[in-house]
Amino acid sequence: MLELQVQDGGAVRLIGRLDAAEAGQLQMALDAIPGPVTLECSALDYISSAGISVILLTHRRVTAAGSTLTLVGLNPRVRSVFTLANLDKVFVIQ
Repeated sequence: MLELQVQDGGAVRLIGRLDAAEAGQLQMALDAIPGPVTLECSALDYISSAGISVILLTHRRVTAAGSTLTLVGLNPRVRSVFTLANLDKVFVIQ
């Protein structure tokens, strides 16, 4: 289960598990944000390839529009997924 807390200025806090069942919910929320987008991930316990795909599609969309997507507060387990896939070289991770 994933909980989204959408805040002003394009900030979205992700809480729980981001898997294929929840990816559509996140995609709809992110599509409503023109950019910049900041994903606060300190309470994100798990991310699947479907979740990564949503983030990657959003990254492509906002960068094509001249804006940014930033990932903040990844816990070590989630961060390792991005590192193993070399996505730490694609995304801005703080």
